[in-house]
Amino acid sequence: MLKQPPLRQRTIPEPPAVEPVVLSTAEIARALQPLGVAAPVVDLGAATIRRSRRPVWLTRNVAALSLTDFFADSNYEMVLAVLPLFLTIALGAPALAIGLVEGVADGSASVFKFMSGYFSDRITWRKRLGAGGYAMCAAGLGLLALVTQWPQAIGARAVAWVGRGTRQPIRSSLLAQGVPKKDMGKAFGLHEAADTLGAFVGPAIAFALLLTGHSFAFVFLVAIIPGALAFLGFSLLSRDQRNEAPKAKPRWQPMPPSFWRLMVAVAAFGAGNFGVLFFTLRAFEMLVPQASFSVAAAAAVAFVLAVNLVGTLAAFPGGWLVDRVGTRPVLAVGYAAFAAACVIGAVGHGPAAVVLVAVVLGISQPLVSATEATAVGSVVDEEHRGTAFGILAGINGLGDLASSVVVGVIWTFVGAPVALGYGAVLALVGAALLLTFVRRGQATQATPA
Repeated sequence: MLKQPPLRQRTIPEPPAVEPVVLSTAEIARALQPLGVAAPVVDLGAATIRRSRRPVWLTRNVAALSLTDFFADSNYEMVLAVLPLFLTIALGAPALAIGLVEGVADGSASVFKFMSGYFSDRITWRKRLGAGGYAMCAAGLGLLALVTQWPQAIGARAVAWVGRGTRQPIRSSLLAQGVPKKDMGKAFGLHEAADTLGAFVGPAIAFALLLTGHSFAFVFLVAIIPGALAFLGFSLLSRDQRNEAPKAKPRWQPMPPSFWRLMVAVAAFGAGNFGVLFFTLRAFEMLVPQASFSVAAAAAVAFVLAVNLVGTLAAFPGGWLVDRVGTRPVLAVGYAAFAAACVIGAVGHGPAAVVLVAVVLGISQPLVSATEATAVGSVVDEEHRGTAFGILAGINGLGDLASSVVVGVIWTFVGAPVALGYGAVLALVGAALLLTFVRRGQATQATPA
């Protein structure tokens, strides 16, 4: 038999790489015009254009958590707008009681803020923990409807603020997920705008209820409704992109030096950053000589409305400015604005001074809150953001404890002007530290390696 020669394997050459040609609709129309054929209508490009119109930083969580905290702020700001009047007018408590109620609540919350942030980096069920914080805050504030003596308010406020402290670092971590660092200011600025809008709507409802003859207790009960909506919004609308625990649980590691320099300035400012409740009480005192008691009380609640309205308008532009010039200069302006509000409140009297305090304080609050969060989110990687936000919230909580107690004591035994001066001095110290760190960072970058 004749053997067939073995078949040779033929190698087929690879076709040359061809760059894809993308034609626009106008080019397709010109090519088909001689044939008398109309260009096809392509919807894909229009759909792509429509999708591209949404900013990359406007993620699902940014939108969902902005709506959630609109309701959350409506809940507790509705209560806080009338709480100083409830304590001093209805229960006969001194100004020191306001400091104790605020201080104990903030101090107890600060521990939970750090723990929540630390464990949120290490557990799979952090979203459920955050939802529990929203529910606990609404329930604790609802307990104020049962208070008959001012010391009982300490317990109700502590329960509410433990819940608030538990949810804050988790909320901030979810908000920062998927947002480019260069756009972090706009994301937190939009959230702060919605947050502050809720802080306007809540006191507006409280103001309307008081004007129509309803009691403080009724206001506290109505406030439960937006609190429940905040719980539902967080539970149903937000998403945690980290669906499973880290394969290697993050160990404690040193935060970057820029983070700790920021915390030094935050601590200095926080030690004098007393709550808006004291400003509400001061607005009442500034109006009493020229207005009746009832008119001054109603105007004090309207003061809270004005502060939050200004804050709503200033929050997003402040976040936009952060993305343009950096966090430290904008945060220093926020600290300085708080100092200016303290000085005006200390020396001013009458409606014009109250309005001026409301405007300056309204600018300060969102700049401080949103910019501090933006700064932390920008200098810490996502794996450790929960811990970093927990440290920030814990330092702020301890600062609130110190400032509330110290300002309450000074206010009661020395006077409101001195207490406000204390806050102004520490705010200016915090601003000076921030600007010093900015110059030091610029000098370090300019030094050749």
